[in-house]
Amino acid sequence: MKSWFRSSFVAAALCLSSTPCFANGFLIYDLSGEAIGRASAVSADVSEPAAVWFNPAALAYMDGVSVSAGGVFISARSDFEAKNGGGETSSKRGNFVLPALFGAGKIGDRVALGLGVYSAFGIGVSWPSSWLGRESAISASLETLSINPTVALKLSDAWSLAVGFDAVQSSVDFKNGLPSIVGGDVRLVGDAWGFGFNAAALYRVVPDRLHLALTYRSRVKLGYDGRADFSPENPDFARTLPDQPGSAAITLPDVITAGVMYRPARDFKLGLDANIEFWSTYGTIPIDFSSAPDRTLRPHGHDSFTLRGGVDFEPNQRGFHVRSGLIFDRSAIPARGLGPALPDADRVDLTFGFGYGNGGFKADLGYMLVVFLPADAHGGTESPEGRYHTLAHLVGLTLGAHF
Repeated sequence: MKSWFRSSFVAAALCLSSTPCFANGFLIYDLSGEAIGRASAVSADVSEPAAVWFNPAALAYMDGVSVSAGGVFISARSDFEAKNGGGETSSKRGNFVLPALFGAGKIGDRVALGLGVYSAFGIGVSWPSSWLGRESAISASLETLSINPTVALKLSDAWSLAVGFDAVQSSVDFKNGLPSIVGGDVRLVGDAWGFGFNAAALYRVVPDRLHLALTYRSRVKLGYDGRADFSPENPDFARTLPDQPGSAAITLPDVITAGVMYRPARDFKLGLDANIEFWSTYGTIPIDFSSAPDRTLRPHGHDSFTLRGGVDFEPNQRGFHVRSGLIFDRSAIPARGLGPALPDADRVDLTFGFGYGNGGFKADLGYMLVVFLPADAHGGTESPEGRYHTLAHLVGLTLGAHF
């Protein structure tokens, strides 16, 4: 029975490190329609309230009061091809909407305040209840909501700095199948709060023509408290598998971003960003239960990176923008850590978008195609051996106003 508890709760813990298919690990970096169109290579040149997320130091150069509201629609599906001709299984197509609200305003000439409410980490995947990997995962859901106040200071026409505070609320809901001798399934549900901070700098080498940016977001530890609800089909196991409290802990990664913006012409901008995500923060995951053996899990996450390049073209300088971009995203999870709740892989993303502004109002629409390269699961206990394929679509719409 101890070995069964281990396999079940390994899978449960790994659902907390599964991917929404848009950045390595389970980071959803692309939080606005404008940024999506430019592959989110905007840290050195962001002029919307979503600067709270991408680079709050830019708020110091935004006059007046700005607000934006929008959402990101995500649609994704994964396929699993079992090794040695075991057949192919597809997950149910997952469709999700992640809202994002941002606001910013100047206080005097040098100080700006900003606030963001958004979801930057998440997962949702569901497989057939009787599929080959049911003991690893049937469904997995991880939701977060971040509240991020920040303050920016303009040191000069060239330099600005910013600091902020992150409060993250998270919930997890995971179901996996019990062994065939037991039948049925177990569902694990938990909630957590975690806290962190962020800091940023912007250097406008040649204002509005050449900018450099550096941002940092700290790790956030989430300690989940919840329950494990067992539903065995074999009545002989009803007493040995009671519902019980449980707890787990994961740590969201530190993220460092360096960026550059170059404007070779008045109507054309080029952005290049590099993200480093320290997914080694959850090399181990402690799991504690009231009547089951405690475990320390090792998902083997490793530090990774994302490269982004995007362009913004504003023909005739009349408020209409055309955007496009390309992203390469390095997988954060090795083959021995892959599983149905974590079908991670190297990714190539193509983006394009449009924007229009008139007076103090603007609207931005962005689309991203996320292509996962084939990823093999082997050498671990989180999945049957085989190959995962994933394809995802992301559409972002943001409406903004400036006063």
